[in-house]
Amino acid sequence: MGYQETIPGVVRGEVTGTQCIRRSFAILRLLAGGGHEGEKLVDIAGSVKLSHPTTHRILKALEQEGIVERAGGSQRYRLGAEAAWLGVGPFNRCPITRLSAIVLEDLAQATGDSIFLSVPSHNDAVYADRRLGSWPVQARGVHVGARRPMGVSVGGRVMLAHLGEARIKTVLAENADRFADWNCPMDVVLRGIEDTRAQGYLVDDSLTRQGRRAMAVPVRDVGGRAIGAISIIAPTARLGSDRVARLLPLLREGARRVGTALFEQRMAS
Repeated sequence: MGYQETIPGVVRGEVTGTQCIRRSFAILRLLAGGGHEGEKLVDIAGSVKLSHPTTHRILKALEQEGIVERAGGSQRYRLGAEAAWLGVGPFNRCPITRLSAIVLEDLAQATGDSIFLSVPSHNDAVYADRRLGSWPVQARGVHVGARRPMGVSVGGRVMLAHLGEARIKTVLAENADRFADWNCPMDVVLRGIEDTRAQGYLVDDSLTRQGRRAMAVPVRDVGGRAIGAISIIAPTARLGSDRVARLLPLLREGARRVGTALFEQRMAS
């Protein structure tokens, strides 16, 4: 029994299997960035641009494996317990959140504002940790685990700027349609990359919350690769040019501490 080849050296059955894996991961990434209450089937299908039947089949298979569950027995889907156990091993091998915790706490106390650690995940930027400051207005709506297409958030643009040119082109191409869903103009992303490369940090207004501004610096490994970003998210009035100049050394020192701690742990292991 033969198969029609659609890619040189790859049969149709293999292509279909690859597509299924990619679609499954698109759904998992969406759920990973969602809230505890879960996401509706119609919203999941629309976000990943799949038909309802296809989305339902994938969700059903993931649910049978325990990777996905219904939130409180409802028709909303969220990540299941099995997803957490699968993540234990990789978490222990990627200790940036553990090593950065004290740095984020120190920055939140020193600035009074909300401090976030972002990390890259495929074409996304994920908020891996946060600390809230003492100022009355905090970015409480941005929860740990929330995802943005890399380039939407200020921290994401900072990490994007440190990728190689080929990888940047791939991310921008694959995120182009998703940027539109976040009201993120491509020229804003490109300008953010240029500004980050020119000055080593980025300050810009939030695209997701009016009246809010963010400032981010990269966390680099010994090779200069951005393995994360530390951000301050605050009301626009609190991140004027004068205060940015005062806060920048604090953020850069915090990022240096995290990078150094990661290097020292790697050398000791």
